[in-house]
Amino acid sequence: MRVLIFEPNLTGHHGPYLRHLICGLAALEQETVVATCPQATNSPYFELHLADVAGNVDFDESVLVGRKSTYRYAASMLRGLQRAVQVHRPDHVWVPYADLLTELLGARARCGLKVAWPEGVETEALFFRGRFAYPAERWSKLPTRWLSRRLIPRANWHLLHLLDPIPLQVLRRECPSLAGSLRLMPDPVEPVTAIQRGEARRRLGIPADGRWIGCTGVLDRRKGIDLLLAAFRKAELRDDDRLLLAGPMNEVLRTLVERDYQDLIQQGRVVTLDRHLSVEEVMQCVMASDVVCVASPFQMGSSSFVIRAAAANRPVLASNFGWTGWAVRQFELGWTTDVRNIEEFSTRLSEAVDAAGHHTPSAKAERFVRYHSPENFKAHWTSRLRERLGLPADEHEIAWDWVLSCPNGS
Repeated sequence: MRVLIFEPNLTGHHGPYLRHLICGLAALEQETVVATCPQATNSPYFELHLADVAGNVDFDESVLVGRKSTYRYAASMLRGLQRAVQVHRPDHVWVPYADLLTELLGARARCGLKVAWPEGVETEALFFRGRFAYPAERWSKLPTRWLSRRLIPRANWHLLHLLDPIPLQVLRRECPSLAGSLRLMPDPVEPVTAIQRGEARRRLGIPADGRWIGCTGVLDRRKGIDLLLAAFRKAELRDDDRLLLAGPMNEVLRTLVERDYQDLIQQGRVVTLDRHLSVEEVMQCVMASDVVCVASPFQMGSSSFVIRAAAANRPVLASNFGWTGWAVRQFELGWTTDVRNIEEFSTRLSEAVDAAGHHTPSAKAERFVRYHSPENFKAHWTSRLRERLGLPADEHEIAWDWVLSCPNGS
């Protein structure tokens, strides 16, 4: 069976996700084509995440995606997908990031322009951020929330996976006829090779002493880094308590750090690793931390760094908004706060650092981590394909209901 993976973006989580999909298909020995952007195989993301598994698939580097507006981006994505399906004639299609595509397909269907997939082709897509299921941070966002809620059910994917159980519940409740085509998908986090904090710090080239608050990923104001810096300055902390900001900063944040926090940098209390990090380095940053901070004020959808922290047995201080706040409370992963309230945020920051040494992972947290394994991610993606191939279910597949069924105190 020929499988087409449509992924024109290798930045951020896209590269690691694609790696897992390629490995999952290699185990089934299926013919695979990856439709992606020009020069993808020459990009640093390819070298970081895909070079050692690229021999298992063919790459079509002809997908051109417009970036000038949201509509043009979505329309060019759809054109690229339709062309890839026409050229490669797959039996099965995976789209591992399909938020805007899903809404566009729904809009076309609502206007009587429903996209028809070739006979015999099944399509599966992954929807990341179900904003429609969350309160809008501004009144101006309400119309798009309302529209998204009505367009998504009209998209004609054979299966639509969601990373976030909150919008999944909303869609199943409002569109019971679609319940069978809506499924929850794990957010894969690589298994952790446990190392001591001091060793992780040594490998990263940062001071080994003191207590560290870690924040890792692509760093900008959307991630609440400006709020975290303000709270760190205000918090009642020891002189050897430090903040690690690890990952590429955008120019706005870089300017802010250099202008307003140069004293803390010179004192060694704010340490930056302003570059792209390998998966191994990301996990070293998590393991080097006493507390992992996820400060996005309006995080919608899964946060891999909450999961990474739980996998490394590191407590989390997170925004109390959305999936992040819900997951931290539900699975006893640490503490939450209103990150927009700097007074509260700074107090919770000092409390979290003091309490971190006594944090013990719960049975709920252990189940949460097991669900979000790469093996379970691959098992969920290949589930329908296995059915079509007449193969049994993957032995590594774990259901979300099993995670939620963990009794208190077990």
